[in-house]
Amino acid sequence: MFEPIPSLLPTKKRPTIQPRWQSDVNSEVQIPLTTMSDNDKPPSSISYEIPNTRLEKQSIFGLSGRVAEKYLGPRFTGWRFGVLSFAFWASIVLSINIAATVLGFAVASTEKGVFFDGDCVYVKRLNTGLHLAINILSTVILAGSNYTMQCLSAPTRSEIDAAHSRKPGVHLDVGILSIRNLSYISERRTFLWFLLGISSLPLHLIYNSAVFGSISTNSYYAFSVGEGFTKDEQCTNCSNISKEAISTKNYGRPAYSVDAVEVSSTLESLWSKARADDLEKLDYSKCRDEYATSILSNRRNLLLVLDDSDIPSPADDYSMNGSLAYWVTKFETYDWLSPKKGSLTFEWICSALDDRSTPCSVLVKNLKKEPWKVGKFCNDKGNCLLSGAPVKYCLSERVEPHCKLHFEPNIAIVVTVLNFFKAGLLFYIAFTVRDEPLMAMGDAVASFLDKEDIETRNMCLSSTADFRNDKGYKVGPRQYSAVLSYLLKLGIDNLPTGATLSQFAFGAVDPRTTISFRSEDLISNALTANTPQVILSLLYYAYNSLFTAMLMGYEWVTYSRQHKGLRVTHRPSGAQRSTYFLQLPYRFGLPLMALSVTLHWLVSQSIFLVAIEFYNVNGDMGVGSSSKRDFKSLGYSPLAIIAVLVLGGLMVISIIASGYIPYKRGMPLAGTCSLTISAACHPTDRVDDDQSIGEKKLQWGVVSTGDDEVGHCAFSADDVEAVVKGKLYGGFTT
Repeated sequence: MFEPIPSLLPTKKRPTIQPRWQSDVNSEVQIPLTTMSDNDKPPSSISYEIPNTRLEKQSIFGLSGRVAEKYLGPRFTGWRFGVLSFAFWASIVLSINIAATVLGFAVASTEKGVFFDGDCVYVKRLNTGLHLAINILSTVILAGSNYTMQCLSAPTRSEIDAAHSRKPGVHLDVGILSIRNLSYISERRTFLWFLLGISSLPLHLIYNSAVFGSISTNSYYAFSVGEGFTKDEQCTNCSNISKEAISTKNYGRPAYSVDAVEVSSTLESLWSKARADDLEKLDYSKCRDEYATSILSNRRNLLLVLDDSDIPSPADDYSMNGSLAYWVTKFETYDWLSPKKGSLTFEWICSALDDRSTPCSVLVKNLKKEPWKVGKFCNDKGNCLLSGAPVKYCLSERVEPHCKLHFEPNIAIVVTVLNFFKAGLLFYIAFTVRDEPLMAMGDAVASFLDKEDIETRNMCLSSTADFRNDKGYKVGPRQYSAVLSYLLKLGIDNLPTGATLSQFAFGAVDPRTTISFRSEDLISNALTANTPQVILSLLYYAYNSLFTAMLMGYEWVTYSRQHKGLRVTHRPSGAQRSTYFLQLPYRFGLPLMALSVTLHWLVSQSIFLVAIEFYNVNGDMGVGSSSKRDFKSLGYSPLAIIAVLVLGGLMVISIIASGYIPYKRGMPLAGTCSLTISAACHPTDRVDDDQSIGEKKLQWGVVSTGDDEVGHCAFSADDVEAVVKGKLYGGFTT
């Protein structure tokens, strides 16, 4: 008998169904018959079975599942085999982590945590490669967790029946990782779900910090000398430059006292090396470019050689205590620890210019257009010439840089333990969870066809929109605009003066992009640097679920066009087909995993640990009165951040654009809603032979029309008619 359509408002009574008009099938607008012309009414049509002559492609899991069934038994097929596969992959990752940890400990025990010490270019490439490998391994674990959490949150048929009978409109999600389902599934599976999620959190927080690179930077002196300095056979008056600390106030830069003894010994050392031809000669342009950097790893002290005709005569008393040196400055490695002073660290290069308000990082570009001068010539009375003489060439002290790749044993141990726990948990779930959840849309359809859900009788045209709950606070455009405006202002306010993006390559260390107010504690910095990794993992779960739901919708509507076998996660029977990677086809799932690896790696290059070792003018580690040896904090790369935003933005645009691709019309959209899927599964040919209807090729459409001319739609193995605009559907006829 036909039953009226129910109101979907909560009520204690079981809902009844009222007839509804069929417009564009997916439309909620009712179109009366009286408003329709004959041209608007398409004739009833019958869809015949279309033979599928194309061979079905067996999925990787389908082929391997048969091997698992042969050796492990029939229970280890379907979703259990998927979990078991990821458990083995997690075990492989665990083996790699154990081997890396043992190797790291062996090296670190003798080198104090230094895994490799050598060429800076090689260290940078090795560091980048290791972080790429780490993100590949972590993505494998992430994908395994996502798969297994989706399996655990998938409802069984009994759990769906219990939810449907609780009150009108209550439904569960099928085919996606669902937090909604956790309130309705078994407590044991919910507990295991949370264990998987919680174990992923610390793993992503620290994994990328198990290895990190460090660079070195050198303090140095720069002296202006005449060409005769290198020809002087005794280094006249070099050993007694001054009896007191020398202030650089009179040399064209802010007051800065340097040790007179250190100045004398350094000048003598440079004179000796120049005489022995142990200094590298650089033209003034290359010299300026080499030293116009905040991090100087491969050079140290230098002589700025002037033409003898351009320097004051000794009688003018402008030399330093009668020596052939006329100007001195010192670069201290820790000068740059404040980001705001980052462009002042090599400001001696611009010391002859009158412009004191513009950072040297900007002015240095203009020096290429005119002769390069540094400092001022000043005598003991404080009288200074306007500027120094043009630099003819430089004699630079070249040194081996100290670039290292560090291994953090404590982090490696935590990662290995978590990896062991994760792999063990996956094996435990595969072997002990005996529930048979409905993993995919095909599983749910087959179940509802085999055993009718009476709660959804007479609701054959129900769509997911009928059960949507729009409660909750929606963030509107104003809120988004306020947040984006603040972040934009914050970025502009902290943009380094005169900086270009090319200066801030992926993972590049620069004082202007260093968060100097951070604690130097390694663990706290590691947690902060990897917090975006956790956020990205959560976004991966959401993106995966959204994409899966959209693809489910595309496959769902194809059943109104032709007879097709259901895609199921268990071993196919009859016309059934093996499903994809759960509900996500490989042509989408594998690129999505590749994008996840890329994004995780880009994020690791966007905000990262900074470790810099300080070396003094003599090449010894430790600078300043406190002999500060190194500096650890966080750095960021604007270029890498932009790359993350661009790639992430493209992913968002792609999924939004996919949402605008219209579904083929022909049946109401079900989405992941168990109520809507159930409502489409009330056929009239439920039992007619020995084969279950769910094992046959099915099509959705009009299966019967009652005496009251109210049609009924459902999946059927028989021929069905297409729904017709303007006709009345919704009844269930026995």
